[in-house]
Amino acid sequence: MAETRKGGSFDRWLYRNYRQGSAVNAFVRQRVQPAAWLLMVGGGGSALMGSSLDQSIVILLTLFMFSLLCMGFIWAVFRRARISVIRSLPPTGSVGEELSYIVSVKNEGSWGLREVYLREAGDDPRPTEWEFTHLREPGEEDRNVFDRIFGFYRWKWLLGKGGSWQGLGSSERLDLAPGEVKKTSLSLLPTRRGLISLIDLRAELPDPLGLFQRRRPTLNEGSEVLIIPKRYRLPNLDLGGKSELKTGGDTASTVRGEGGEFMGLREYRAGDSLRKIHWKAWARTGQPIVKEFEETRFPRYGLVLDTSLKETGPDMLEEGISVAASFVATMEQESCLLDLMFVREEPEVFTAGRGVARVDRLMEVLARVEGSEEGGYESLGKLVLRYADEMTACVLVLSGWCPERKEFLGRLRASGMEVRVYVVGAGAPPVDDSLAGVHWLRWNHVQEDLMTQ
Repeated sequence: MAETRKGGSFDRWLYRNYRQGSAVNAFVRQRVQPAAWLLMVGGGGSALMGSSLDQSIVILLTLFMFSLLCMGFIWAVFRRARISVIRSLPPTGSVGEELSYIVSVKNEGSWGLREVYLREAGDDPRPTEWEFTHLREPGEEDRNVFDRIFGFYRWKWLLGKGGSWQGLGSSERLDLAPGEVKKTSLSLLPTRRGLISLIDLRAELPDPLGLFQRRRPTLNEGSEVLIIPKRYRLPNLDLGGKSELKTGGDTASTVRGEGGEFMGLREYRAGDSLRKIHWKAWARTGQPIVKEFEETRFPRYGLVLDTSLKETGPDMLEEGISVAASFVATMEQESCLLDLMFVREEPEVFTAGRGVARVDRLMEVLARVEGSEEGGYESLGKLVLRYADEMTACVLVLSGWCPERKEFLGRLRASGMEVRVYVVGAGAPPVDDSLAGVHWLRWNHVQEDLMTQ
């Protein structure tokens, strides 16, 4: 987890220079191929070696190299293309998993195109000014004075963390006649959950020598895809409760029922659904008669997520969301109901499971969750306790540990409900009696700690 620091005017000046330098570096890298760099280095070296006019072979070699560079550059500059594209994206992707999609490409120009490649212009990885001036690279305090003052390694560290997705190369080679339409595939790697936008798909037009390439924008409409959180493998869970077969009656408090096999007829009782009335029997007997079914009842679980950034930070919150998503994915295989509870602006609850909604809905909710500066533990506690009598068991995921979280956990335990607690923290757990029976997950070793506890 990154520590915070106090930024000054010098840091802000550094940030502007690093940001502009990164933009220039990216511009050049995207247009100058490795072969061109090799020729430039070779041409420069041969020019130094051939400073004496007697070494005519070296001079000719130097001129030849620079002629190739000039020819490739001019050819790339004059290449042009007018292309329209339509992306066919899947509805969702997942953090850390390759997302592939199909692109329909049409040559809108009146001339044919040869050797064209498509590539998504990746998400800008450059950090914000606040991140550069306030966050500290892990281990930065151990660097020398020069590195600490100029923060170059901090910039590189933030650059590596930046961007919500990364493009995975360009498309296959395309040759398009005027008006021709072809399909190709592209891939990207999501690095952050949430809604990502694809708005800048470029056509790469290399010169025949493979030294330079021109990058031209395509005619395309922006597309969006929702990225769900990363999930971890979980050990076998036994939260209690199982489905049961019951005859008639109302659904029990900790389960949810659905219609089963027809058992017979009986007299109407107050509270029976009108949908169960057997109208022919009522007409024959003159008394209201209802149909009785064997009902299957399922356990109901709660999943409470701590979204507070208080005394923690975004890294631990993201891991907490990933842990919650792991439980949601596991519950999808179970015959149960699941209530997801957390605080956005106000406490909210989303229910999925048998006969209510698909578990995918909860994944979409988690993909959009944002952290809050205030804890909201009092209002969240009231919401959880309101549903306590209906839940078989409850899983609580805390993104950190502090007195407010400790008090919140104490209130849930005092209610008598079955609570399984996971705390995402930094380093070893503190000495605290309230952590007895709690699963402590180090934020940078979550998978390991999930499987060993």
